[in-house]
Amino acid sequence: MTQRRHRHPTPQAELRCKCGQAIKRFWSFCTSCGRPLVWRDDPPITNAECYYCGWVVSDLHSYCGWCGADIQEEGVSSPEPLKAPRGFRFDGHCDWDCGGGVQYPMAYCPWCGGEQEWEDTAYEGSCPHCDRGVDDAMDICQWCGFDATGSDLIDRALTRVRRLLLVSRIRDWGYRVLLRPGVSGVDPRSRNIIEIDRSYVMGVRRRDEIPWSLLVGLVCHELGHSFLYHHWPFTHTEQFTRVFGEANKAYRVSDDTWVDFQRKKVSSGNAQHVTAYAATHPLEDFAEVFRFYVTRRGRMKELLAELGRQRKDVIVYEKFLLLHRFVRSLRGWR
Repeated sequence: MTQRRHRHPTPQAELRCKCGQAIKRFWSFCTSCGRPLVWRDDPPITNAECYYCGWVVSDLHSYCGWCGADIQEEGVSSPEPLKAPRGFRFDGHCDWDCGGGVQYPMAYCPWCGGEQEWEDTAYEGSCPHCDRGVDDAMDICQWCGFDATGSDLIDRALTRVRRLLLVSRIRDWGYRVLLRPGVSGVDPRSRNIIEIDRSYVMGVRRRDEIPWSLLVGLVCHELGHSFLYHHWPFTHTEQFTRVFGEANKAYRVSDDTWVDFQRKKVSSGNAQHVTAYAATHPLEDFAEVFRFYVTRRGRMKELLAELGRQRKDVIVYEKFLLLHRFVRSLRGWR
């Protein structure tokens, strides 16, 4: 049977969790502290609550729309599916065509007990654990209670990246790494949000099958974009334009371009760029230089020596030296 995906209704009034975080009615968890939420009949409207989960229901329901429990009472529950009994809205028809109505975000039909799917169009992304809608600023998924960012799935790579940034003496600028479906990247309008393609992790049977070294290189590359967007005035300086080029140059790099983020050594080809991918655009050039700088822990002697062995032009030396001086200036070094 073909299922329909319901659309998100008009946003509801803002409420607060005990921790002070803003929440919405019928969320299962607080997005800040992860506290399980119970939505009772308060203020009293239906005068009925589910015996199993404690959430508000209607006496006319045959099943709890929140936990799916059978709550049918002979002579009380409606013998026919209704659209919206007192205290509930009609936000869509049941996915299983039983004829009853359901309210967002019921997980089950209160008339036939069938599982429901909702299209969370009001949110910025989707949770990597339950695939329901979440916003980029959420730490906990309001639907399943797991990490909404997906950081717990790539904790090994993120721990390595944080250590590399620390020894490279680059301060945390408030970036957030999120596992999301689609292509990895950073939107200039959300410069601190780094989206990583979750296909590297999702569907993997064992954690030892995850390409950790590739993820470290990919995250460091995207961090380079976020770092540059965070310090965008740096791109307008004469030194940056001379060694990297015009950062505002039209971006025509294909999302399908293959990049070896697992590579630990500087490429031997393309004498004026650290890798072939760096030659596609000044922004990618800086991100690749940033990646090698961070993964090499800011050790300039080793980097410059390797550039000499790979017969790189002077311009590549200047790129690393410019980044090194800029990082030092941010920390107030002499």
